Amino acid sequence: PYTTLFRARDAEFIRSYDDAAEIVPDANVLKLGKGDFLLRTERFKEASEAYGYVAEREPENLFALDGLAMALTNLHDYGMAIATHEKSLKLNPANANAWSNFALTLIGAGEARRAIAAAQSALERDPTHQPALANLGTAYRMLNDARDERLNDYENMVQVFEIAPPDGYSDIESFNRDLNTYLDQLHRDERECLDQTLRGGTQTLENVFGVGHRPIEALRARIDEAVMQYIANMKEDADHPLFRRRTGGFRYSGSWSSRLHDCGFHTNHVHPKGWISSAYYIALPETVDDAQGQQGWIKFGEPGIETPLKDAVRRAIKPAVGRLVLFPSYMWHGTIPFHSAHARTTIAFDAVPR
Repeated sequence: PYTTLFRARDAEFIRSYDDAAEIVPDANVLKLGKGDFLLRTERFKEASEAYGYVAEREPENLFALDGLAMALTNLHDYGMAIATHEKSLKLNPANANAWSNFALTLIGAGEARRAIAAAQSALERDPTHQPALANLGTAYRMLNDARDERLNDYENMVQVFEIAPPDGYSDIESFNRDLNTYLDQLHRDERECLDQTLRGGTQTLENVFGVGHRPIEALRARIDEAVMQYIANMKEDADHPLFRRRTGGFRYSGSWSSRLHDCGFHTNHVHPKGWISSAYYIALPETVDDAQGQQGWIKFGEPGIETPLKDAVRRAIKPAVGRLVLFPSYMWHGTIPFHSAHARTTIAFDAVPR
């Protein structure tokens, strides 16, 4: 949920594109930027108009075609969305992202078999494409195909670790209180950025690992141990997209802190640049104890768009201070909104094979 102030600022940002277009009326790149902003802020009708404007004038502009298709998908205009994807893929059949987005549209349209084929086409071009793996699993599940359970074994691939306190602390609660206070200096923004999955909070822009944050580095030493244990727990399976990437080591490809406020949540998403993803809980609202409503809990299995699936959430885990949850980066996950005056603060990261 956005405040009135933030909505006003969004309107100012949109007007800046229109003001620039009056100066350079033939600069279609401005329309594309506007379309991207509108798509990210879920103003799908306006986004489709911006992308459509460019696609009409530049019929081979792949960015415009893909953006238009995704805007139409979110408007449930699946016929036009599918036709637009097909046009884009005819122009550039080697684009794994375009194939994966096509699969997502087909999932929304209820065409699971075609979605499987599209996701597989993406994976032929990029075997580690995390969104394509997520879409493949969703399409399998729509058909009650057992391959979904093999790809997304929620009980075993989502693992929970209770992190021991770093040196100098007798318990993890006191460490996290100090860590939460330290993180105050990093959470300076008033709201989330457009390309982030959280709503109603802030997320740090720069990596928090490896840049000199002493308390965070103390935590990372403990997290390193948990990630190595997660890797050691993996099965030997050369045909599985998670297990076959195991090399025995890892590195962090990204790390950040998120802080959600009242009514905040993370949208359902996957991590395109990861292999193993995470959530470490630092400070929590009291409402996480609501076992029935599961407020503030992390959920797995629910796709990022509307689908015909019933009971889409396959597993939900209650956060606890000092708890680390690790899972495959391609697994759909999000956060159930909560109501509290107390913030929900986490550190998260993506790990990739080294």
